[in-house]
Amino acid sequence: MHKNSSFLLTRLSKYLKSACRMLSTAENQHVLTKEVGDKAVIILNRPKSLNALGTILNRQLTESLRKCINEKSLIILKGAGDKAFSAGGDLLEVKAYFEDGQWKKLTELIVDLNINIYLIHTSKVPVIAFMNGITFGGGAGISSFATYKIATENTQFAMPESKIAFHPNSGGTYFLNRAKGRLGYYLGLTGNTLKGSDVFQAGFATHYCLSKNLETLEKAILYSSKQDSINEIIDDICERNIPDFSLAPVMDSINRCFAAPTVEDILKKLDEDGTDWAKKTVENLRKYSPTSLKVILRQLQKGRHFNLEECLVMESNLTVNFYHFPDVIEGTRTTLINKGEIAQWNPSRLESVTEELINQHFEESAGEEQRKMLRKLQINVNSKI
Repeated sequence: MHKNSSFLLTRLSKYLKSACRMLSTAENQHVLTKEVGDKAVIILNRPKSLNALGTILNRQLTESLRKCINEKSLIILKGAGDKAFSAGGDLLEVKAYFEDGQWKKLTELIVDLNINIYLIHTSKVPVIAFMNGITFGGGAGISSFATYKIATENTQFAMPESKIAFHPNSGGTYFLNRAKGRLGYYLGLTGNTLKGSDVFQAGFATHYCLSKNLETLEKAILYSSKQDSINEIIDDICERNIPDFSLAPVMDSINRCFAAPTVEDILKKLDEDGTDWAKKTVENLRKYSPTSLKVILRQLQKGRHFNLEECLVMESNLTVNFYHFPDVIEGTRTTLINKGEIAQWNPSRLESVTEELINQHFEESAGEEQRKMLRKLQINVNSKI
């Protein structure tokens, strides 16, 4: 072989190795941070997975949040792509940890996500969440604790865990209990989705902005002077004439039916309501895991007056404990994998769900690890992160 050919092959080999390393690095950048002077944009960067909050993303987000909260005057938080802010926790990753018996990794995933929620909640600088697209589960959790929460016509906001026989987590106990009337109980039990301006009207967003204006809003915020008011900038660009809340006609029914003390009583009141909305709600609830429904209602009732830390500890225990019972695996399988199959719940009827079974979901599991990490964060937040 000619020595020049050998030289070129060597150079090509080095280039390919370098390119592979760069590609590997890019693939592992689940969070991107863009700094603009004393402000920052943090981007959840898993668009193919709808920016699902897996282990790598959670830890990179913690690192980015810590740095930006300490060094910047403002943070914009958004998702990569135009489909999702975040579809929530990576359920397939959770399922894999469970099936491999990796309880430590499952616990760490839960704790790491909750650390980010707590960092956003306690941030000493404003955090502005652009809730464009799907904002489910953990994505709803992260956005709900931002200082400013910007919904668009594309926003889909939900805690849909009941649909897979799971429970609202990521601070859901806290913010669902602070929704108007019994709306949070309705959303937590049905898993229904709020869309567009309804997210604002329900109180889960502070502002409503057309998606075509988000880039203008971002630039206005990032390049504003210290004298400019963030409130005024956001108010000027966001919409003022917002459509009425689509659930307004049934809010009285929601408040009456979902104030009932048990799932059975909720279903009874819905049957008595007799409207098409009530009939559809009953039809959906009866498809869900009886155990999940009873645990979710107890979760919301127990956490009604909890602070965020207490909610996160309770939810950590619940999340791990749910995987000791069959329904969440069955729900994940029939919803995400073998779509369309009718789930076989165990137990299959509400009256078969005992108090003992409900209480087992609240037993100590990941809570102490969550408490330990929150205590560390509290010390750091009170001084310097």
